[in-house]
Amino acid sequence: MSITDAQKQLQDMRAGDRVRYHGVDWDIEDYSTYRDTEGYQTDEWLLKSSGGTEHYLLREYDSEEPSWLVTWYISNLVQNARLLVPESKQNILPELWERMQADSIPYPELQLFYKSYYFESDTEGKYESTNKTQSRITWDYWDKDHITNLAIEAFPQGKIEIYSTKIVKIEEFSHIQKGVVKKSSNLKLDASLFGELVIALMVLIVGVCMMIFG
Repeated sequence: MSITDAQKQLQDMRAGDRVRYHGVDWDIEDYSTYRDTEGYQTDEWLLKSSGGTEHYLLREYDSEEPSWLVTWYISNLVQNARLLVPESKQNILPELWERMQADSIPYPELQLFYKSYYFESDTEGKYESTNKTQSRITWDYWDKDHITNLAIEAFPQGKIEIYSTKIVKIEEFSHIQKGVVKKSSNLKLDASLFGELVIALMVLIVGVCMMIFG
């Protein structure tokens, strides 16, 4: 399969599909998009393994650039984060949402888990997921070697999320299956409904027998 065909299959994935990444099958739980006023766009797929691990697959591109200029990332939510300003070792996370909403100048350097990240860019636009559209401000930081990205995302009502992201190649993904998760869910629902019908029938038979035989 050509790189173009593989990329087309990846970008056409939607909730209910399945894809294999590093030998693990991941169910597509959700699909969303992010756009800013400059034409920059990110497509996001929420991947979930059978063990409950979650990742985001990201596809970033600029609508004004050639279609082949696309970058793919794998991202995961950082839990129990403490963002530090190197000079003071102050945890700025509690005040960060208000600072981002006020359009303040981003910190030039932040530390997370004893690793330094350096500010590169900030964006603001609309984030669209299933039946929901909301604004999002993002501050992007990179490590010294420009291998790991730290994305700080501020949503309305005080919500802030931090993601650790790295670049991936589309060749790392394979075995894309369409609609298998939805079908699996339907089978579980049918089995559950069948079980309920069996139980109801047994109760009915017992009731009839009691009426006949006292």
